[in-house]
Amino acid sequence: MYIVRTFFCLYFIVNCLFSFGLNFNLPSSIKYSNSSPINNPHIIAIMVEFEEDNSPLTSGNGLFIDSLDIGMIWNPDLNRCDQFILDRPPHDSIYFSNQIEAVKNYYSSISSGNINITKHIVLNSDTNPNNQKGFYKLSKEMELYSYSDNTLSELFKESLELAKNDIEDYLELNPNISFSDIIFTVFHAGIGQDFSFPTFDPAIYDIKSAYIEPTMFGSIEYPIINGNSISSGILLPETQNMIFFNCIEDIFYGESSYCDYQLGMTGTFSFLMGYALGLPPLFNTETGDPGIGIFGLMDYGSNNGRGIIPSLPSPWTRILMNWDNSTNLTNDASLLEYLIFNVEHDKIYQFDVSDNEYFLIENKINTLDDGLSLKD
Repeated sequence: MYIVRTFFCLYFIVNCLFSFGLNFNLPSSIKYSNSSPINNPHIIAIMVEFEEDNSPLTSGNGLFIDSLDIGMIWNPDLNRCDQFILDRPPHDSIYFSNQIEAVKNYYSSISSGNINITKHIVLNSDTNPNNQKGFYKLSKEMELYSYSDNTLSELFKESLELAKNDIEDYLELNPNISFSDIIFTVFHAGIGQDFSFPTFDPAIYDIKSAYIEPTMFGSIEYPIINGNSISSGILLPETQNMIFFNCIEDIFYGESSYCDYQLGMTGTFSFLMGYALGLPPLFNTETGDPGIGIFGLMDYGSNNGRGIIPSLPSPWTRILMNWDNSTNLTNDASLLEYLIFNVEHDKIYQFDVSDNEYFLIENKINTLDDGLSLKD
């Protein structure tokens, strides 16, 4: 039983998965703004690389992982994993389009079809042969953008300014896109500094994933697109999977296989998209301490299933967003007794305990097709 604002929320999920003792570092500085929800978000995404480096304090070399140079970054002779590999390279526009598609499908499902995400990845129009993949080139090495919320906003702003002309050309060709529906998303090279480990992580200057919001800019002026100030957006890495980077061998020293230490990006992306869509956080935003934990998207539940099967938003959240509704059975004591042992699947029941408090009861089952379950 968890207190959420002035409400009690009792929420059951069978066999929620969480990743092998790693904790997703929830952003403690985020400020929730109860703005109007976006029902038809349009993601405009760009891809940015850093100045190339060989710093041991960051993962990779500042460039996106390409299928041609994967042998340099991940030596197959090391045999890090001989099974399925998450987020296989090349990490190009097709790869990022698929990442967005996963989040689109997630939100379409959990919102009962109310959220329909469309997308466009803006490619660098520079005809220089080095820009054939459509990446934009930032002016600094990765570490220099990692120090604070302010430097994260600097990265976000510089990325949008590099792509400004290409974004405006796209919007000119698509005048029906409402600017208020756009969620600017920046994918940068490297891995996110988003998880705490049971051992020392040498790559301390990897960049945190973030929902960029106005207070993070400080004295930095907002980027301007088509005369509009951009004060919010999403900042994400190319992957959360450490298996492509040498730091995994330092963090999990002595392991013979790293298959079970892989993490997907769908959970992180869905969590940050929640902020963009107006979902309130359900953890302590001052300390980062959990509220409902693994039982909801807007807490540690975003990392369920190793980051590829994020939890649903809590029933309270879905009702708040008008994606779901509850059946109030406060005055039906006999039915309450029955439901304690026979809660129907995919229904939310409400029981008032005072004028401003109530229980929400929901039963979710982890059964997949053909009777398989997540634990199988």
